[in-house]
Amino acid sequence: MHLPANLAHISLEQDWQHHAPYPPLGFIPFYEGALGNGDTFGLYWPIGREASEPIVVETWHDEWRLQPHFSSLASFRQAYATAEDEYVATPTLADDPASPRAAFLAAKELIAQRNPEAAITLLEAALALLPEYTNALVLLHGQYVRAGRIDAAVKVAIQAIISPPSFGGPPSKALQWLRTQAVPEGELDPIWRACGQLSFNFGGSKENADYPVLLAAIDTYLEQGNVRCAATLMQTYAELMSAETVSFQERYEFDQTAFIARQIAVSAQLPNGSRDPAMMLFKGQ
Repeated sequence: MHLPANLAHISLEQDWQHHAPYPPLGFIPFYEGALGNGDTFGLYWPIGREASEPIVVETWHDEWRLQPHFSSLASFRQAYATAEDEYVATPTLADDPASPRAAFLAAKELIAQRNPEAAITLLEAALALLPEYTNALVLLHGQYVRAGRIDAAVKVAIQAIISPPSFGGPPSKALQWLRTQAVPEGELDPIWRACGQLSFNFGGSKENADYPVLLAAIDTYLEQGNVRCAATLMQTYAELMSAETVSFQERYEFDQTAFIARQIAVSAQLPNGSRDPAMMLFKGQ
């Protein structure tokens, strides 16, 4: 994991451990900018970009969300220095041109102004930095479909489906659209092959056939050597399952501690893993 050069200027939570699906693996909180309501800012390494410097996200714990405000720690520190004890808000694109959330918000405005091409450019840039940004994926998928860019829309729909709810969503429309597309003969992606078996309706029932399909897709991604997609979908599975009742988890043999341990083990197969925060902090010492 690549630690930012100005790490000494923030107060990382040195004993941080990944004990629950939220916040996701690859996140480490720090104390600067915290309002005392349980929400914190923190470093986050996008999945597959562990060799790059982390972005800075904010937890919205009441919603189990992460907001990717800043493209770098340097950008956050600049905003924090000028906040004067006030809330460190989402930067504008003028303040942080690479901010994923600023790009997402600006893209929504551009779409409302009927400028989809400019919106697509912003969303593609946000996703280049944060590939699992579910909100941006869902929005970009809709624009690709409207523009008739079907191949691109398929890829983005799949990525939206496997990406964590902590980064937005839900990807229901992308899933519904994907189910209308003919699966090519010999298609290897397990989500596209099995999308007809997915509903993405979670909670409120004793059974949900989506979970075995998602587990099988994780295994297939690993068999194919696609560790990034496997790690992404594992995070999504963990977040979704952790929102179910204890009795539901028991029926589906979901052991949170064991699953997180497997997440960490799988992340070690990434080119620049592991995403274990304890390992990140150890390397930073």
